[in-house]
Amino acid sequence: MFRLRASILVSLALVIVPVAALPAQAAGDPEAAKGLVADRCSQCHAVPGYSAQGLPTVEAPSFQAIADDPSTYPEQRLRTFLLQPHWPMAQFRLSPGDIDNIVAYVESLRSK
Repeated sequence: MFRLRASILVSLALVIVPVAALPAQAAGDPEAAKGLVADRCSQCHAVPGYSAQGLPTVEAPSFQAIADDPSTYPEQRLRTFLLQPHWPMAQFRLSPGDIDNIVAYVESLRSK
């Protein structure tokens, strides 16, 4: 009986430990964020693969720069920033789903 329980525990540990060691991924959908980012963010931020109508402002970092900036790690920092928008972003509010999607989008841009 003890051997059976021990082997079950070892088997579970072999399955659970590798899963727990995987890096956490954002819960959102990066593809779903592309339209939102292109529509709402590209006036100020350069967005990879999208040419805006106007020129992004110098002060606003590109989405690639945001992705590569270590200060946006862990993703909770980025979420907090998006929950407390800055001007002119204060003109609109992001839903929790939008934030999930934008965080996933930024995560997808990070250099591996």
